[in-house]
Order: sequence, then structure tokens, then C-alpha cells
Amino acid sequence: MPSTNTILAILWWASYTVLGVWAQKVVPGVDFLAPGIVLSMQEEAGHRTLWLALVWILLLEGMGSLPFGYGVAWYGLLICFYFIGCWLFEARSILFMGLLGIGLGVLHPVLVYSLSNLANLTVPFRPTLLEGLAQAVIFPIVWMAADQLFPKRLRQDVKHL
Repeated sequence: MPSTNTILAILWWASYTVLGVWAQKVVPGVDFLAPGIVLSMQEEAGHRTLWLALVWILLLEGMGSLPFGYGVAWYGLLICFYFIGCWLFEARSILFMGLLGIGLGVLHPVLVYSLSNLANLTVPFRPTLLEGLAQAVIFPIVWMAADQLFPKRLRQDVKHL
């Protein structure tokens, strides 16, 4: 039988997923689930983060209009950025989250244009840049909100207990 912490984690991440998908419909081109990947790596590294990433990649691929690969590259590079940045910055600092947001803001137009060229699709330049700018600004804000709302019982680091 699953523990109460497991059930709480499932409910919390399911709620986060529903809110994130809704927010992505309200603000197209911005990934509200990406801050959750970072929060999960900070708090629950391991199999839970892997499952979340797999589910969210499938959601991102299914909601998007680009060929398969955007979600895999997006979350794969986010995880790489996170681990590289942890060598240089405090993993929970707002400065680091801001830099991750800027990195994702630059990455979005690059991935959109790379994959759209592979599929011979034409994508307007200005809206894609604005989506990248919105991603850069929204990422640290969503991470801060999710970090504040994340249940204390599920935190892995002792300083938050």
C-alpha cells in the first residue's frame, strides 16, 4: 500500500500538471511545466523526476504542432543546463533560476526554428521571439511559486523540515 507521502506527491504533481497545461493554453508558447522539472530535481531527484519528465514530454509533444523531438530536446537540455549550473551557482537561488529562464528563453526560438526547418514549416519570427522572452520572465516566477507551495512533508532537504 502506498504511503501517505506517495499519495500526497501524486496529488500535488497531478494538480501541478493540470494547472501547467491550463496555463500553457492561456499563454501559448510558454512551458509552465519546466519549472516543475527543476523543482522535482531539487526535491525528489530520481525516479519521480524521470516519470514526470516522460509524462510531460508526451504532453508537450501532443499539444505542439512541431514534429516529434521538441519536448525531448527541451527537457533534456533543461536538465543539462540545471546540472551544469549547479556547479557554478546555488541550486535554489533566484539568480540561478533567472539564468535558467534566460537559457530557456533563448532555447525556445532555436528549437522551434531548427525543428520547423526539418519539417519544411514556416514559422513567424517575431511571435517566437516574444514567446522566448515570456519564457525567460515567467520561468523564475513559476519556480518560486511552486517552491513555496510544494508540501513541506515531501521535501528531501533537511533545512526545509
